[in-house]
Amino acid sequence: MKIYAWSADESGCGYYRCALPMAELARRGHETAAGTRMPEDWMASADVIVGQRVCMPGPSSTWQRLAAEGRTLVYEIDDDLFQVDARSNPVGHRAFGAPAMRRRLRDNIAAATRVTVTTVPLARLLREHHPDVRVVPNMVPAALLDWERPRRGRVTVGWAGSATHEMDLAEVAAPLRQFAARAPQADFHLMGADYRGMLRLPAGRVRQSGWNGSVEEYHRQVDFDVGLAPLRPHVFNQAKSPIRILELSALGIPVVASDYGPYAESVQHGVTGFLCRRPHEWVKALTELARDEGMRAEMGEAGRKWAATRTIEGNGHMWEKALT
Repeated sequence: MKIYAWSADESGCGYYRCALPMAELARRGHETAAGTRMPEDWMASADVIVGQRVCMPGPSSTWQRLAAEGRTLVYEIDDDLFQVDARSNPVGHRAFGAPAMRRRLRDNIAAATRVTVTTVPLARLLREHHPDVRVVPNMVPAALLDWERPRRGRVTVGWAGSATHEMDLAEVAAPLRQFAARAPQADFHLMGADYRGMLRLPAGRVRQSGWNGSVEEYHRQVDFDVGLAPLRPHVFNQAKSPIRILELSALGIPVVASDYGPYAESVQHGVTGFLCRRPHEWVKALTELARDEGMRAEMGEAGRKWAATRTIEGNGHMWEKALT
C-alpha cells in the first residue's frame, strides 16, 4: 500500500509516530513517506494518509476536503490535547484551549476513518470523539539497544525534555538538592529545556545542553548513568506514553521514576529502576544507584532486555494492522 504520514513536527513526536513507522512499513514492502508538508503527488495518490494532530486552519481545510472525497484518513494523536496544563505549558494551553482550536480538533478526529494513539487511557478519552481508536504504543529502533553511550569520569544523573515539564520537575527539585548534598560524586545533565534556575542544584555540577538536530543525534549524546523520570499526578499525564522510560532502558540506563501512570506500568521496581512517591524515596534511590556501579549495570541490562521487546522491527505489525 501507499501510505503518507503528514507529521506535525520533526522532533520526537514526528519521529516516533510518523518517520519511524513509515521506515518500518517500507521495510515490510509498502511504499511510504513522511514529512511536515504533504506533496501534491502523495496527496493525490496515497491509499492512506496519516495526519498527526491536524488542527491548524489551513491543514484542517485540506483534511476536511480529503475526508469529503472519501479518502482513507488516520488521525494520529499522542497526547490529551484537551487537558494541556496551564502552568507547565502556558503557550500550549492558550493554543489548544481556544474554542476554535478545540472545534477543529474534534471535527478533524470525527472526519477520520480511524484514530491511532499511544496508550489505552488516551484511547478511552478519544473514543468520546471517534468509534474506531487503535492503540499502537511507541517503539524504539533495535539499533538503539547496541549504542554505546558516552561515559564521563563522574556519575551522571540526567533528564531530557521540552519546556513543558515544569510541574514534573517540580516534583523532584527538593529531593535532587538533598541527593546532591549526600552524593558529592554525582553530577547532573539536563538536555533540552533549561531548568537549572528552578532546580537550584550546585552550579559547578550541572551541565545543560540544548536541542539536537535529530532524535538520533540526541540519543548519541545521552551520557547518563541514572535517568530521571518524574511525572506529576495530573489528568494530562494520565494519558502520556512511557517513551522516556523506553529510551533510557534501551540505552541500558537504570531509571528513577514517579510511581504514577504510564511510568508505574513500565518500570520494574528494584529490577530496571526504582519507582518513587515520596521525596525521601527519590533521595534513597538516587543515592543507592550513585554509590553502586554494579547495581547500575545490573538494572541497566535488565532494562535493555525489556526494551528489546518493544522495538519497531519486532512490533511493526501493529502499525501495519492499524494503517492498512
